[in-house]
Amino acid sequence: MTPLADMIPAMSDPDLKALRVNAERLSGSGSPTQAATAAEILPLIDAETARRAADKPTAVKKARATPAKKKVVPATGHQTALPTKAA
Repeated sequence: MTPLADMIPAMSDPDLKALRVNAERLSGSGSPTQAATAAEILPLIDAETARRAADKPTAVKKARATPAKKKVVPATGHQTALPTKAA
């Protein structure tokens, strides 16, 4: 295995995605050495991505209970008047 292949399991998902994009690009338009290395590493990246997808638990969305609405007592009388300054 190449040293890069040994690092694949420790990579984060965004890093793994970027590596795959670069390997795909190099396998088609890189130098012969780059193309060979990229072709060697693409199946390893795909296998790691599949393993991670299988390890993730299925997302079960729990319905959150909506909080109970507070009962508001209807306004009676004139409640918009400002309080007096006499204290």
